[in-house]
Amino acid sequence: MAALVKTCLCRFGLVHKSFYTPVVATNLILKRTYKARWVAPTLKELKRRKDIENDRQGGEKIFHRSTFLEWNYNAEIFAFGNRIGETFDESVLRTALTHRSYIEQESARLTAVGMGSSLELKDNEDLAVRGSELISKFINGYLRAIFSRVPEELITAMHNYLTSTPTLEAVAKHIGLGDIILCSDFPCKPDTYVKSLKAVVAALAESSGEEKARIFVQDMIITQLYGQDVNELWNPKDPVGILTAILKREGKGEPEFRLIKHTGSNSILAVYHVGIYSDKNFVAEGAGETIDVAQEMAARDALKRFFHTEDSMSALPFGRQLKKVQSKIAQLENQPNLPLNQWSSEKVTSASQ
Repeated sequence: MAALVKTCLCRFGLVHKSFYTPVVATNLILKRTYKARWVAPTLKELKRRKDIENDRQGGEKIFHRSTFLEWNYNAEIFAFGNRIGETFDESVLRTALTHRSYIEQESARLTAVGMGSSLELKDNEDLAVRGSELISKFINGYLRAIFSRVPEELITAMHNYLTSTPTLEAVAKHIGLGDIILCSDFPCKPDTYVKSLKAVVAALAESSGEEKARIFVQDMIITQLYGQDVNELWNPKDPVGILTAILKREGKGEPEFRLIKHTGSNSILAVYHVGIYSDKNFVAEGAGETIDVAQEMAARDALKRFFHTEDSMSALPFGRQLKKVQSKIAQLENQPNLPLNQWSSEKVTSASQ
């Protein structure tokens, strides 16, 4: 075969006789791979049965890690602290991860088999209460130090977002608490996640001090503000009235709304741009589908400018950027910002000095 190929190539001038060297494949084993006819129908039938079972159970069943053969709870407890870079007192951490429902379940199981129902376990109720207080305090201190110009009402709105059940549940899941919480329900309920996370914060404060717990809350919980428009977390009922009161305390004239431009006023895609002026000086502008909506958006934009929470505001500082202000954060934990009914630029400046 090689000789025939060589002769054909040489005849048509595609290769010179003296330079052509045939390549002969050695140890080449030709093998055809195929699957039997019954494989594909069987796999389809198994998947169909699995889908039916999942539909009946409301979704695919998730098994706890403790059901695996290589499960080692002592190793998981040790790995948890190293995974998040914190040092815990092991007994305190075990208490923080023990839910009351687990103790009740185990006591009932021991009673059913005729054994004593007394267990030397302590639930995380007390630690959760302490952790809730610490989280609230640490969050308020950070927000008041970073957002020194915003009124306390906006601080409260951001605090409520960070301490809400969905936010704390997401944090607890991301650090892997679901696999090491001792509770009677699996997957764990949102309240179980939240209570355990609060207890872990208290356990860290008891094991390594409040400063470590403060940094943990900043790195794990307060960072959930990333990607959030802090202005959207607070929905004042009357932004125009709030702006009017602030301008009055600033010694400026009442806001004057002027229609700057509009388009599509006779269509469903109408857009109106309204500007706010005070003493003939431009303050802010906003856009909306109606003039009333545009006025409200302009008032909101003016409040952003006063509070320094514009869309172009600097990114929130975390980690090493907070080393120099940690003492200030600790001081402001119990010192609220000015309320909205007293807010003015002069008072904010004097309070921050």
